Amino acid sequence: MAITLLLAVPAGYSLARLSGRWGRQLAIGIFLTYLIPPTILFIPFSRIVGELGLQDSLWSLVLVYPSFTVPFCTWLMMGFFKAVPHDIEEAAMMDGLSRFGAFLKVVVPLSSAGILTVVIFTLTLVMQEFIYALTFITSSSQYTVSVGVPTFLVRGDVYFWGSLMGACLIVSVPIAILYNFFVDRFVAGFTVGAIK
Repeated sequence: MAITLLLAVPAGYSLARLSGRWGRQLAIGIFLTYLIPPTILFIPFSRIVGELGLQDSLWSLVLVYPSFTVPFCTWLMMGFFKAVPHDIEEAAMMDGLSRFGAFLKVVVPLSSAGILTVVIFTLTLVMQEFIYALTFITSSSQYTVSVGVPTFLVRGDVYFWGSLMGACLIVSVPIAILYNFFVDRFVAGFTVGAIK
């Protein structure tokens, strides 16, 4: 999630402020990379993970997960940054801030709903990812929740329903709490630009 924020927020801002044909084409290109199915990228990623010696390590997932979170979150942040008027940013620069200072002190706080949306989206997407976690992690002590729960609580055609439901509840509680505290900002994040 931290890697996604570090990459998507500046990229979204840059693409939102980059006007002209190149900016639009680059933005569309980044969004199209999100549409590539993860199963197509599986073979190249497994080769990269193998050459870096990250087999059976959680670092392999840290390397791979941003490939599908960063493009969409960049596109999402672009919409938020486009909603911030240029005048506010220019006024901050006239008051003595650099462009980076105006970005940090003016644009980022105004886009907090978007950043929260990116955090919740990334967290839920990474927590439910199954294919890469199943393939790149082989030792049971390193399993993620999405792989560990069905691996340990399903034996052939026998489902341990009580344990499965308990595990699902424990996993969903942090997301539910985060969503409950920030539901207004989260809804505002998804509806930005929908009405004038």
